[in-house]
Amino acid sequence: MPIIEASVSVSKPVEKVFEFITNFDSQKKLNNMLTDIIVGGPVAVGTKVKYKGTVMGRAFETENEIVTLEPNKAFGIKTKAAPPASDVTNTYLLEQDGSGTKLTAQMDTVITGGFPGVEEMVKNQLKSTLDQTLAAMKKAIES
Repeated sequence: MPIIEASVSVSKPVEKVFEFITNFDSQKKLNNMLTDIIVGGPVAVGTKVKYKGTVMGRAFETENEIVTLEPNKAFGIKTKAAPPASDVTNTYLLEQDGSGTKLTAQMDTVITGGFPGVEEMVKNQLKSTLDQTLAAMKKAIES
């Protein structure tokens, strides 16, 4: 499984960045496709999280689980996919960067395709999505 990765520097302390990324209300504000996030308990490894929303007028719902939670260091969510699709794990890693934070997003997924070059094309699209997500997070955290 390829791991797609992107990073950004945020001019806020690690604690503030971690607080933002583990706050599901913050996530909802960043993604206009989401209509609801239902968290099945306290933010902890094993907690189930359901995302509901719409894409191009169609409703969707995903089942997720918190798989990594290391205060001020890492936060990971696994999205469960129905076959033939594969599960995707998104992990945020935080490191002290001067007076700010280096925030890295990693996406661990399976990419399959029916013709040569499709894997690289999809990886590039996913990397672009991570870059856009981190840019939006940086803007929201710093404002």
